[in-house]
Amino acid sequence: MIKRSSISYPTSSLSSGHSQSGAVLIVVLFVLLLIMIVGTIAVKQSTTDLKVSTADQVNKLLFQANDAALMKVEKEDRILSERRGNVDTLKGYMSSTQREGREVSFCVRPRSTRLFSILEISERTKSNAQVADKNNGYCNPNDSNDYVSEGRVITQMTFARPIATNDEGVFINEVESTLSNDFEKPETGGNVTIECTTFIGYVTSVIPALSNAPLGDADSNGTATVAGCLKQPRTGTNTVDSCLTALGVPFQTQQQTYLNQPVGVACISGN
Repeated sequence: MIKRSSISYPTSSLSSGHSQSGAVLIVVLFVLLLIMIVGTIAVKQSTTDLKVSTADQVNKLLFQANDAALMKVEKEDRILSERRGNVDTLKGYMSSTQREGREVSFCVRPRSTRLFSILEISERTKSNAQVADKNNGYCNPNDSNDYVSEGRVITQMTFARPIATNDEGVFINEVESTLSNDFEKPETGGNVTIECTTFIGYVTSVIPALSNAPLGDADSNGTATVAGCLKQPRTGTNTVDSCLTALGVPFQTQQQTYLNQPVGVACISGN
């Protein structure tokens, strides 16, 4: 007689094992998701910190370049004025009656013996017209000789002589212990000076490499290139600053007011 036997398997235990494996998988995936979220937040935070740090470094670099240019041009002008009077000095040139309403610009070139030279300037008239024989002072971003701070920064200086208003008249340049009838305004001579003359200095440092703006060259004009921006006037609608801002070029501008006041002379205006 043939006997049949059957073997039963614990199906419930297999089902429990599959459930435990699925739960572990879900936990692992959840942990991985948390790690990815935390990692993404950490990367964004580090990127933000890097941008802030980079922006701070850029601002410091631009400030140092501007400050160095102002200190150098002031020291140079002081030394040359003591040795040669007002001949071919920045103070003497800007104090000339011919400079009223004009802007004089020049690039800070580290390899030049002098920052200010009447042979290397660009000058605009009070009507914003470019003086033909004075148009080689603007910085050229395509020329390595026009860069400072280890070839990273371009620094350009502009000095503007404000136009005296009608209510100021001749008294704005008069000194103490004189009478208005005794004041004679010189009309000739490129370097004839007027006492107590005020002019404004602007210095702008730019880092072209930190932008996607086209550099341009010495022949560039308009507002589409860095070189063209540096040729814009200091006042009005389209200025150097507004042009560089529109192009997204990192820059910093400082302004300084100067008073040509001879030693021992006090200006009536009190400026």
